[in-house]
Amino acid sequence: MNRAAAMSTMRRCMQLTLLVAVVWCGVVSCNRHRQQRGIDWEAPPAESLPLGFTRAEDVPSYARRWRMPPGFQHFPEQWNERVQAYLNAELERVTSEVRLLQHRVEQAKLEERDCSTQQARLDLLQEEASRLRTRRSIGHYLVFLTEDELPKDLLWVKGDQEPDLGDPAAIRGGALRLALQRSFPNTLRTFGPNSNNSTRRYISDDINLPLVRLHPGTRKLIPGTADRWAVSPGGRTIYFHIDPAARFSNGDRLTTRDFITALFVRTSPHSAEPFYPDYYMTNFERIAVYSDHILAVTLPTQRPYAAYYAGGLPTSCTRFYAEFGPDYPTRYLWRPAPTTGGYAVDPENTLMGSKLVLARVKNWWAANRRYTRHTCNVDLISYTFITEASKIRELFRIGELDAISGRDADFWYEGLEIPPVHAGYIRRVIFENEWPRNSFGFHLNCSAPPFDNIDARRGFHYALHVQEVINTLFRGDYRRGSSYFAGFGDFTNPDIHALPYDPERARECFAAAGYTVEGADGILHKPDGTPLRVTVTSRVDPTYAAAMNILKADAARCGVDLRLEQMDDTLFFLKVKNKKYSACIFSWGFSPPVPDASPYFLSQYAYGADGAPLPGTSNITATADAELDRAIVEARSAPTIPMAIRAQRRVQQLIADTAAWVPGWSSRFWRFAQWRWLRWPSTKETRFCPPLYYDPLDSHLYWIDPTVMQETRRARATGKRFEDSELIIPLPNRQRP
Repeated sequence: MNRAAAMSTMRRCMQLTLLVAVVWCGVVSCNRHRQQRGIDWEAPPAESLPLGFTRAEDVPSYARRWRMPPGFQHFPEQWNERVQAYLNAELERVTSEVRLLQHRVEQAKLEERDCSTQQARLDLLQEEASRLRTRRSIGHYLVFLTEDELPKDLLWVKGDQEPDLGDPAAIRGGALRLALQRSFPNTLRTFGPNSNNSTRRYISDDINLPLVRLHPGTRKLIPGTADRWAVSPGGRTIYFHIDPAARFSNGDRLTTRDFITALFVRTSPHSAEPFYPDYYMTNFERIAVYSDHILAVTLPTQRPYAAYYAGGLPTSCTRFYAEFGPDYPTRYLWRPAPTTGGYAVDPENTLMGSKLVLARVKNWWAANRRYTRHTCNVDLISYTFITEASKIRELFRIGELDAISGRDADFWYEGLEIPPVHAGYIRRVIFENEWPRNSFGFHLNCSAPPFDNIDARRGFHYALHVQEVINTLFRGDYRRGSSYFAGFGDFTNPDIHALPYDPERARECFAAAGYTVEGADGILHKPDGTPLRVTVTSRVDPTYAAAMNILKADAARCGVDLRLEQMDDTLFFLKVKNKKYSACIFSWGFSPPVPDASPYFLSQYAYGADGAPLPGTSNITATADAELDRAIVEARSAPTIPMAIRAQRRVQQLIADTAAWVPGWSSRFWRFAQWRWLRWPSTKETRFCPPLYYDPLDSHLYWIDPTVMQETRRARATGKRFEDSELIIPLPNRQRP
């Protein structure tokens, strides 16, 4: 070996030695600080937390014993002052807008112009001002009382009359292996910067038990962490008694203290979370604590399912936030919060950056409780993060994953034409559900041409051949949308249907909008030469591009020059929220039980007092309709379910009448493939999975049968075959296909 080669080899060895040393030091350092900042950090003893109240504060004895996160002292009075300041500012804003609108209405009347929309807006603002004055007069938002101060005539409800969930034959144990087609989340926090990611539902939203919840089969209220509740005569205040057995996954007892902790940490500036201060102030009028196990939540208005909405009050394990402070976003970046449900993140089996594992909580407090005793059967749920669909499908094919989504038509029809399916080792499942559908479709900007004209909007409905997209791209499996709020059961208006593709009617509508001249290319123009050109904006998605290729040709037959503009998700969302688009492919996601059209269609979120489009709101279509405004307010305050059903259906019809949204396509099912050892309930009350789930795996009613797993693996080794079958689970009110 010559000298140069020897020196080169020596340098490589030194570099390798240095690299190993750096890596080793990093590993040692990471291990040393893992307990301090990492996923397996353990909170210090409760005694290390400071007392939440000073001796000078006038609070009941139970609250004097509370140990709270650092910085909590004086929070209740500070929060009450903050709420009063918010109410004062809102009242000043509304009053100022009332004065401005009154002037505009009077001016319009003098000039004999139509002022119906402005008058309706004025009426609503005056009602809002009255509500704000009433709410301001009530007093403190957060109060601490005693059980002696509870109303004496409360009628407590246990909610134990609904059918059981799950199957007594379920087997405990085993692991469910799944893959998520996305990158590993950039935090495990449930609030704060970047916490609203698509993974949060798997580690928190679908795990934690609220105070009360909806029975997924009957839509009736059943217990969560509360073992009983009562509704005030006025229907706005709900009293909850927390089950004394309720615990967090770290073993800490759940008490009313943890609901106040949630209010404190989630609204703190340290959390850098703009959502929660507004959430608490607008969704709850008052929180009253009566003991360690009793609290009352007052809603701003009377509404159906009042206990359900009040029961959504967040909770946070107090001891977990023992180190809460200004560095919360970084200090708690990889610390998964304790849960009240049957699973919690398992630090031992989780591989940061690639795999997230949930472990069944040992000695789970609700393990033998009705409605949860046959749930959360597997010991582990493993989520592997893989960005390539082909890799996920291959891992599933060889049995390294237990289930896989099959909503993609190509995968469902061609991708599952594989030996394990034909041999009966893998089973295809179609699960029909009643979960609220996203408002997927073409939103039209009513504040700018051409869609500031309702005839142009109606013509666009007739010009989009959405059914052809469904037939071609989705092989007829998807269905055309109908109501803006589909999938809400009785609250959905069944009489609303999308307008069909019809070139003749489209041209009639466009002519009424002023597009009367046809060019040599077949595209319509106004007499002044303005072409009927519509740019459809969307996020980057090959499916949308393929759909637009189909829609473009058919729209041209109606005289529309249809063009596609795709952009990065962030830029797209900003453009849509700021109403800088003409038409867009977009959807909002909804949850049961009752729809709320307020943020999406109230005129107050469409235009400012100066008449200019209001940026940054959820009324992205800039819809401003006086009759619709009134209907939305009436629906929002409907006191009973029958009244709410009628009101909600009227709202949906009025939304359809605006023609501001062209229904797109959606599925009425969740379709997936699974290995045959993944089992589901088969009882009179629960066959497979109740329909009120988006993804049946969210129900945690399944289990792994070890005997069937061994049988299947032996069959694969010996070539034995089972029946190739497809399981179809229809809705309860439908016949099996």
